[in-house]
Amino acid sequence: MFLKKEFKSFGKRAIIFFVNDKQNIKEIVAIQSNFCENIQNEFNYYIEDAIFTLKEITIIFKNSPTNYLLNKIQTWIKNFDLNKGIIERSLWEIPVCFDLDFSKDLYEYFNNNKLDCDQYISRFIKRTFNVYHYGFLPGFFYLRGLPKSLYLPRKATPSSSVEPGTLAVGGSYVGIYPQNSPGGWQRIGRCYYSFFNKSKNPPCFAKPGDRIIFKNIQLEEFNKKIISSAARNKLPKSTPFEIIY
Repeated sequence: MFLKKEFKSFGKRAIIFFVNDKQNIKEIVAIQSNFCENIQNEFNYYIEDAIFTLKEITIIFKNSPTNYLLNKIQTWIKNFDLNKGIIERSLWEIPVCFDLDFSKDLYEYFNNNKLDCDQYISRFIKRTFNVYHYGFLPGFFYLRGLPKSLYLPRKATPSSSVEPGTLAVGGSYVGIYPQNSPGGWQRIGRCYYSFFNKSKNPPCFAKPGDRIIFKNIQLEEFNKKIISSAARNKLPKSTPFEIIY
């Protein structure tokens, strides 16, 4: 079972389930996301929201749940665990411009040594990243997949304004700022795509469990795309893949 048997109440309208520590961390994010989608569909009349972290899943009810409802949910969870299957996810290709205009933090970190910066970027774009979860800002997804040699510490003094589409590294995580915001991560590049659009359903194109690769583009191409509403708002190139669990 991917969830432990015990759960605890969280206030009057929520319960918390705990994730089994032995799960494959790359698979568990997709399984949790799939679980939350399915349990909300199954118990839509009762459940207001289902939120997950790497260690927990919190179910928020519209009203205080009865013991009868909790028993039904536990039975459903057992069946969910038994019905192993396939989760469909996407590999997204995101173009990024690593021009100095967008990677000043990286150059500052490497004391303006262009060779060190180029080597870092060369190694970075060879990686495949996993979408873990959203947080901090609407549409800000946390990506994992950096080796320790590419970790960058958070900035001692956060930037007061980070432009939308900025690609940044904070410790072991990679993220893309979906809107203008203060930020304490090291800026290493910039994308032209829109990563959060509240008029779309869903407002974010990437799901937890998806994967992302980055493609290096030149400043000239970036400048053409960033002023094009059609280019900013279309979906990035993607390839479907399956997770079997």
